Amino acid sequence: MAHHLTRPLVWFLVLAAGCSSPASPTGVEAAAHGSSQAVQMVSLTNAERSQAGLAPFAATSKLMQAAQIHAEQMATLGQTAHSLPGAKYPNPQDRLAAVGYQWSAYAENVAYGQGTPSAALGAWMGSSGHRANILNAGLTELGTGYATDASGRPYYVQVFGNPR
Repeated sequence: MAHHLTRPLVWFLVLAAGCSSPASPTGVEAAAHGSSQAVQMVSLTNAERSQAGLAPFAATSKLMQAAQIHAEQMATLGQTAHSLPGAKYPNPQDRLAAVGYQWSAYAENVAYGQGTPSAALGAWMGSSGHRANILNAGLTELGTGYATDASGRPYYVQVFGNPR
């Protein structure tokens, strides 16, 4: 079912424990390979963590890829959800496996309709579930994604992880 709302929408998912994908190297430089909106989202998210006295997330290329896959799938399908039946990688675990991210815990925030990364992060910080993901000290790595649909509506994704 497509979401065609005029107001921004945010969703979150928290899953922990287990591992279903092969080992992968990670690197803090990963954010440099994303869109400017995705890179900005990493900086904004780490600023929120800093204000809360938490260590910054390490932006990893694998999580950046997983988040971008999901942002593009949501934009293509015109849907905002963690699971997208009919998508190539319908579930978070599928996306993490596709990029080779080995995890012991992960979480995901998704949103659409906010005009800027700052507005999307503000919406997440105003929601207890999303805020909990962003400020979860047990999650150490981050990837972000950004895509727009055919009408220009933005879709944002944060994928948090703790490697195995």
